[in-house]
Amino acid sequence: MAIGCCGWSYLPKKFVSPGESRLIAYARLYSLVEVTSTFAQLPKTSTGRAWRKEVDEVNPNFEFAVKLPKLITHVSHFTDMETWEKIKSIGEALNAKIMVARAPRNFTDKKENVRKVSNFAESIGKKFKLALEVPDWKRETIEKLFPELGLIHIVNPFEEEPIKQKLNYYHLNGRGETMYRYRFKVEDLELLKKKINKKDYALFNNIFLYEDSMRFMELSK
Repeated sequence: MAIGCCGWSYLPKKFVSPGESRLIAYARLYSLVEVTSTFAQLPKTSTGRAWRKEVDEVNPNFEFAVKLPKLITHVSHFTDMETWEKIKSIGEALNAKIMVARAPRNFTDKKENVRKVSNFAESIGKKFKLALEVPDWKRETIEKLFPELGLIHIVNPFEEEPIKQKLNYYHLNGRGETMYRYRFKVEDLELLKKKINKKDYALFNNIFLYEDSMRFMELSK
């Protein structure tokens, strides 16, 4: 399994050696990160190449998953192919395998939106796998459409079960009303260990993301 966090920018200083970047320090600890900063603002492709070079120094097998910009998911609703070409270039620079998208809640599974996702998935080709979170779509829509398009169904495993697929992509945001402020208990991590398979991706995304993910990595040894 691949265990990581949604971002490296807030990695505590205690894990960062003098003179090294947080990204290098992060890559010493983890094998995977979801780049979430790309949602709000696209870095230069040269920045992506620099990030790749940094992690290769300490972990050549390190993997970046890249979140699609809001211009694609929230503004254009999966029709902005100009922005896709830009994020594609960054994904290539990072040697990414998976692009990550979260649809807004008002993007329901009406026919027009299903068509937009279908067209987008078919237009981007096969270079990357597209992992998609659609909070308010009906289960039957997801079960029919995602396998047809080769999409990965993203879920929080404490809130929802994914559809049957070759690998699962889990966003570990928390549980219950506190959600992102939730600190995972030992029994939560034990349950997650039972759920997760060898090919799965587990991305921690709560305010205790580094602490909780390290605890889970230790539990999973």
